[in-house]
Amino acid sequence: MPVNERAREEHMMLKQRSRSTTSEAVSQLSRRGLIARLAAAGLSAPAIAAVLRAPAAAQEATPAPNEILESLGKNPQLIQHGTTTFETPVDLMDQFLTPNEAFFIRSNGPVSIDIDPAAWRLSVSGLVETELELTLADLQAMPAHTLTAFLECSGNSRSRFAADGEQAEGTQWGNGAIGNVEWTGVMLRDVLDEAGVQEGVVDVVSTGGDFPEMQRGLPLDHALDPGVMLVWEMNGEALPQPNGGPVRLLVPGWGGIASTKWIAGLELIDRPFDGSFNTESYVFIDPNGAVLRPVREIPAKSVITSPVPDASVTAGEHMISGFAWSGYAGIDRVEVSIDGGDWQAATITEEAGPASWVRFEFPWEAAAGEHTLRSRATDQIALQQPDEVPFNAKGYLMNAIYEVPVT
Repeated sequence: MPVNERAREEHMMLKQRSRSTTSEAVSQLSRRGLIARLAAAGLSAPAIAAVLRAPAAAQEATPAPNEILESLGKNPQLIQHGTTTFETPVDLMDQFLTPNEAFFIRSNGPVSIDIDPAAWRLSVSGLVETELELTLADLQAMPAHTLTAFLECSGNSRSRFAADGEQAEGTQWGNGAIGNVEWTGVMLRDVLDEAGVQEGVVDVVSTGGDFPEMQRGLPLDHALDPGVMLVWEMNGEALPQPNGGPVRLLVPGWGGIASTKWIAGLELIDRPFDGSFNTESYVFIDPNGAVLRPVREIPAKSVITSPVPDASVTAGEHMISGFAWSGYAGIDRVEVSIDGGDWQAATITEEAGPASWVRFEFPWEAAAGEHTLRSRATDQIALQQPDEVPFNAKGYLMNAIYEVPVT
């Protein structure tokens, strides 16, 4: 099949699959609790009713009701995939730093909207010399650091498995469950140093404030990495509650599940954590259902954001642009291919360290007619974005080269 025809067919399949939504989080909520949270956000009765109807009605992945997103401080153009899942559309992915109001939302439980920053507490327990209970003011009294880092949902681009012929389970994300942000907070290792880490610690278990079962284990050696932080600011503003405020864990380069939102506790244990979010959810499984490993680093990936898919492009000069990132190392280079032709070097025009994505540009002299644009990222340890990604049932870490059809 010619590359243009294949790209257009896959793009249409993605658009169809995006209409099949999930409500993973809602099944774990009580109806009464969700009503209380939405009412606390100031939603009207009709808006609350619309949210409650969404799971049963298998709502389409269309822009969410303005009232819901505005109550969460979000751009009304975000795409709704479920009661607590909102995607950044490609036409809002055009800035090096993703605006807070355009940043995607993904929650395994209710979006916590009722945490008072003054009342928030973080417990540090387990194999420590001194157990701690810290306030936001306590954290802010420690040395603060700012880091530019991307954060990507482990299931971002999952709908592309369906376009390749087999749908993976879970939210059928397009490419917009990612953003790049300036985060401000304290190094996790500074907090652990204050508590005093005992001998024999293997994992640091973080507990989210959305519900007690939201726990994820982080190996101690990685928890001590200087990039791993407890953050309270996002792009110079207080961390929005839909994105984990007042404080969340940030584990740069790893799937978003590692960066626990509304963090409430840290427990240091002497064994690998065997909770469900390390052993059942956010894991790779073999064809027989056996767990292989948990999701960790994000592989090298790139996405063209301009022109957008199906854009009308006139003959003449155009600038192809987009972003590239990797959780293993900084990006070394990005290349662009037109209509299946040779790969040509793009120019990296913005970067902010290995935890951040990079912006790339490629000048293109377009001929009249239909075209297919592709980009390919390679990171600094030579890991390269592949043509295809083997199917995995849960649809994690899809980083295959994405084709953008234009006319």
